[in-house]
Amino acid sequence: MIDSIAEALSISRTGAGWLLAAVAVQVVVMAWALVDLARRPRVRYDKKWIWALAIIFLSNSFIGPILYVALGRNVPEEIDVRPDSAGEGAAGEGAGGSERTRRAVDALYGDKSGE
Repeated sequence: MIDSIAEALSISRTGAGWLLAAVAVQVVVMAWALVDLARRPRVRYDKKWIWALAIIFLSNSFIGPILYVALGRNVPEEIDVRPDSAGEGAAGEGAGGSERTRRAVDALYGDKSGE
């Protein structure tokens, strides 16, 4: 197989081997990116089909999979900044603190109120 590729492209057998290895790596990276995309519940900008097209059509130079890994996989975590039911936010908890904060501390460090 390498001999036929080398003969068809008029390159050395070593060059054909390196070319075949590069193509194999490219296909593996593209397949990994597509499988990762399919398994993720969310991607940045919530458009999986756009990322799939980018991975497929820009994979000749590894740009598609690299863009997906650098930008598409990293979905920023949503932070709940709404005030709790008492109308007190995280910054305005007052001296007593909020019930939500107390429950979070109890979950992390255990309930210390019974001691």
